[in-house]
Amino acid sequence: MTVNELIEQLQNYPSDMRVLTLGYEGGLNDIYLKKDGVLFNVNDKDIWYIGPHDYAGYGINDDPNDGTDCVIIGRDK
Repeated sequence: MTVNELIEQLQNYPSDMRVLTLGYEGGLNDIYLKKDGVLFNVNDKDIWYIGPHDYAGYGINDDPNDGTDCVIIGRDK
């Protein structure tokens, strides 16, 4: 999903509606946004809780500049 695609989706909701994400083991959390480099389709483990993409510079490739800049929507603590 791109930023434009996300904006299009969000325009279907009231602008003052809260945006949340799933909690770690239950409940809901507020979100935060950050930009980071990402490598796509590098995790080949067939485990439901490990996503196919990963941060650049974290074990798979030690150069954080090799990734594609992406907006990460995270769970606020």
